[in-house]
Amino acid sequence: MKSDEVKPNGPTYVCLLNACAAAGRIDRVYAIVRDMTAAGAGLNKFCYAGLIAAHINKTPRTVDTAAKIIEFVEASKGWTSVEESSTNAENVMMGVSEEELYNLPTADYAVKRGFLNRQLTVYHVAFHACVELRNVEAMEALLEMLKKEGNVPDVFIVMQTIRCYMYSGDIDRGHKTFEDYMNSGKPRVMELYVTLIEGAMVGYTPRGMQLAEKTLLSLNDKGLYLTHKQGSDLLIAASGEKTGGYTTANLIWDMMQARKIPLSFAAVEAYYYGLKGRQIPEDDPRLLLVFHTYDNLRPNFGRQTQTRTQ
Repeated sequence: MKSDEVKPNGPTYVCLLNACAAAGRIDRVYAIVRDMTAAGAGLNKFCYAGLIAAHINKTPRTVDTAAKIIEFVEASKGWTSVEESSTNAENVMMGVSEEELYNLPTADYAVKRGFLNRQLTVYHVAFHACVELRNVEAMEALLEMLKKEGNVPDVFIVMQTIRCYMYSGDIDRGHKTFEDYMNSGKPRVMELYVTLIEGAMVGYTPRGMQLAEKTLLSLNDKGLYLTHKQGSDLLIAASGEKTGGYTTANLIWDMMQARKIPLSFAAVEAYYYGLKGRQIPEDDPRLLLVFHTYDNLRPNFGRQTQTRTQ
C-alpha cells in the first residue's frame, strides 16, 4: 500500500496489526503502531488485543510476556476509537463480527447473548493469554484489576479462569470458580460445564477424571446435553487416558449414542484406538460397535487423513 501511495484507514491498520499479531510478528506489529501514531490514529481496544496476541504468538516467548500482558491491559484503559468504529456496513451485511475479523479468541462466542461484555475485549485476550502461559499469578492480577474497576467477569472470563486453574493443576480452585458461578443465580451455561470437564481431564489424574465423570452425569439431571462438537472434543481428550478404568471416555460415548448424536471421525478414531489399547476381547460388544462406526466413517474421512500424512 505504501508503494502505491495508498493511505490506509483506521480499520485497515487494525486488520494489518492483528494479522501480524496472529503470526507473532512483534516487529511488524510495533511498526504498524508507529505508522498509526504518525498518521494521527489512536489505538483502540483491538490494537491492544493485537499487541497481547503478538507477544503470546511470538516464538520463543520471552520471560516478561506476563508482565507485558498486564502492561497492555493497563495502557488500554485510555483506548480510543479508530475512526469511531472498525465495524463498517460491509462487515455487518456479511455477518462478520469484529471478533472474527480480528481473529480474537472470543470469535466463537460473539453471537451468544449475554456471553461477552464487549467493553472487556482486551481483558478477554489477556485472560486467554494467561491460560496459554499457565500463569495463575498474572490471571489473578487481572481479576483484581477488574474488581477495582467495578467490573464483573463475564462468562468468557469465567471460562478462562477455570481453564487457567485447571491447566495449572489446581483442581480445587478451578472447581470452586465453577461452583461460585453456578451458585450466583446467573443462567447456566453449557460451555462452563464443558470447560470444567475438559480441564479436569488434564493430566488424567484419578481425582480429575472422577470430577469429569461426576460433572458429565450431572448434565442429564439438569437437562443439558453435549453438542456434536462438544462431545467430539471431550471424547478425543478422554480417549488419551492410558490408565484407570476408561469410564469417562465410555460415558461420553454412551451419552452421545443415547441421543443419536454423531461424533467426528477424529473422535471415533481416538476412542477406537483407545479401546484397542486396553486389550479388550475382540468380540466385546462395545468394541464391535465402535469399530463398525469407525469403519463406516473411514471411507469418507480416512482417505483425507492418509492424504494429509503422505
